[in-house]
Amino acid sequence: MRKPIFLVLILVILSCQSKKSEKPQNAELNTETEIIQPEKLVLNDTVVYLSGDNDLALIKLTLIPNGTFDFYMSIYPEPMQDAEPESDIINSNGTWSGNGKTVSLNFAERKKDTLNLNDLFDSNYKEGNEFKVINKNTVEIDYSLDKLNIWGISCHKSEK
Repeated sequence: MRKPIFLVLILVILSCQSKKSEKPQNAELNTETEIIQPEKLVLNDTVVYLSGDNDLALIKLTLIPNGTFDFYMSIYPEPMQDAEPESDIINSNGTWSGNGKTVSLNFAERKKDTLNLNDLFDSNYKEGNEFKVINKNTVEIDYSLDKLNIWGISCHKSEK
């Protein structure tokens, strides 16, 4: 009597195991046909693009986790000018959105002067597809890169 019960238990266990091995195969087939949407980029820390040592300008682009950004640029005065040196400062801000690959920066409208994104993000100085000017207020940057050229100056990315 024990032998038939034991055989039935073995058959039940084996049949359950074969069903378990079928499930991953079916799940694998389903994931191949799924369309995976890129996830929205969420920052836990502030991300800063900061210019390295150069004779032209100090540049700082700060992406803040709340979906806003600050852009600061101080253009150094030319050293051989007879007049008293003055540095030009550009302060701007706006909102950003993106995924793991790209971030879209939407600069706020400026009342005093116009900020020309084609000058700041000059295609003559970009390496590959690191940025693309979309319109007069919007530029898209490649967030996956550790360096971005702004005004022809290398700005390195760091988290704070």
